[in-house]
Amino acid sequence: MRESKYVSVHNKQLSRELLLKILDNSYDAIFATDSTGITIYANKACEQYYGIRPSDMIGKDPWQFMEQAGCYPPTAPITLHSKARNTLEQSTRTGAKMVVTNTPIYDQNGNIEFLVQNCRDVKQLADIKRDFEQTKELLARMEEEVVVLSKKELQNVKLVAHSAQMKELMTLVEKVAPVDINILILGETGTGKSALAKNIHRISSRQNGPFISINCAAIPEELMESELFGYMGGAFTGALQKGKTGLIELADGGTLFLDEIAELPPRLQGKILDVIQERRFIPIGGHQVKTVDCRIISATNRNMNTMIERGLFREDLYYRLNVIELELRPLRERPEDTLALIYYFLNKFHKKYKKDHSISPECRDILLDYSWPGNIRELENMIERLVVVVEDSTIEVCHLPKIFSEAFSKSIQFPATEKPQVRTLDEAICQLERRMIVEALHKYGSSRKVAHALHISQSKAYRLIEKYCNNKLF
Repeated sequence: MRESKYVSVHNKQLSRELLLKILDNSYDAIFATDSTGITIYANKACEQYYGIRPSDMIGKDPWQFMEQAGCYPPTAPITLHSKARNTLEQSTRTGAKMVVTNTPIYDQNGNIEFLVQNCRDVKQLADIKRDFEQTKELLARMEEEVVVLSKKELQNVKLVAHSAQMKELMTLVEKVAPVDINILILGETGTGKSALAKNIHRISSRQNGPFISINCAAIPEELMESELFGYMGGAFTGALQKGKTGLIELADGGTLFLDEIAELPPRLQGKILDVIQERRFIPIGGHQVKTVDCRIISATNRNMNTMIERGLFREDLYYRLNVIELELRPLRERPEDTLALIYYFLNKFHKKYKKDHSISPECRDILLDYSWPGNIRELENMIERLVVVVEDSTIEVCHLPKIFSEAFSKSIQFPATEKPQVRTLDEAICQLERRMIVEALHKYGSSRKVAHALHISQSKAYRLIEKYCNNKLF
């Protein structure tokens, strides 16, 4: 029967040419010798380490090869004599120090049919080991830096509390933070729920542990379980071979912050409940139960009672999370905090961008009157924008985006465009004066510019603005 030109490996046919290509692209030098020590194969890497071409090595016995390649000692005779795999060190004419592993291949009678010799440069092994150790040291330093930066970030968390509501809330926080109890934070988007959670962790008994935050609304539902609970290697298609540690396990000894908890998929609510009650879980694809000790702080901007009534959130989980409830009121309901936050963010971004501005009274009052639907996050972004964009030393009304002018114009009751219904000349003059002042302030933004446009003194412009613009100077 004619011999096939293919070799079967794991039910796949590899041609002789392909096998030779694989061997020739090996990083290590590979030899094969027959049962007498005669070289019958050498790959291309052999030339780099031994200084002679593979074709010149074929047919040489160990002693001839030793003389031609300048290597010592010859390793094949030692293996042929011991009839067992062994590893020896060998020097070559190129100055390389090789680690040579000889593996005997036996025939059906138990006799050595040939040897496979795998050779690697000791220096390269040392370099790899050194690089590996340096990488480990670098990773260790990076982990230390991450921990330091994380702690620094927590230390830099600033909660502005000038209003009565916030002062009352912070008094409650100082009472419950040291107690290892679950907390649910309620509030509109941008009110500072994440900052409050970090502050609770910072003054809690777990302050030296990790603070792990996850936004349940930002992760696709199909990935949420693996992110929270982790998985074992090969648990599903696309999984990392070594597996992955979940965020719950990473929070062991510290705090797990579940932001937007109302968006947690119903099928995972039961697993989170088990973690809270039993302090244990099983990673995806695993069989071993893992224990975890972490405090859970959750937050949401949704009405949880409505979600429970609609069957979208488990009532038992809600009561486990909501042992203590903290509510952050929207910014529009606490103007005292708005004023403090304006100057807090102004100073923050002055330091960041090396700038220096003041805010005109007119601009300040417009910022205070604005409803801030995006709350603290919107205010912070606005102040940062003004600090970066405004080149003048004073931030004026004219520097504010159009949305503020529109909000301002809606808050002022402009006179009707049709003919005024007046009974006296004085009433008509008063309405005209009011209209001109309001429209001028809306257009120019400051008492100084209004005075210049209407050719009156700034003190008079100031008085008229106070008189006609809701008794407030913008």
